[in-house]
Amino acid sequence: MFLRPSLLRSLKPASRKFSTSALTMSASSSSVWAQELPKPIDELNTYLCVLPDFTEGSKRLEIRQQHLEGTTPGHKVGWIVKAGPTFADDSKSKMTGSYFLMREVSVEAARARLSQDIYATGGAWDMSKATIQACGMSKH
Repeated sequence: MFLRPSLLRSLKPASRKFSTSALTMSASSSSVWAQELPKPIDELNTYLCVLPDFTEGSKRLEIRQQHLEGTTPGHKVGWIVKAGPTFADDSKSKMTGSYFLMREVSVEAARARLSQDIYATGGAWDMSKATIQACGMSKH
């Protein structure tokens, strides 16, 4: 499955506004990660994504379990290479966002997929501050 440019333009990044229904929807979060890869893994691009939380009022802890359950298929299917929380410092006492090493066909498609995750739709990630950078992976 390839995302057509017209589809990419129609997707809007997550806004700061969110509803309580977004907080209870794990199906939309899991469906985006459960989709089959559009081509073999070695033909997809790899991206390093840094997704900061909102500095005030992040819903991360409230929707964390849904996010973890929703991303599980992404690891199995192959979209997600590695992912986890980012922290304010070495004490790891305060989560500040997430990082993903993920596969996708383009940077726009990566942003669109991440924007559908429950952390984006449910008020944890501030997608306006997200960075998505193409990267390579050493084979050894």
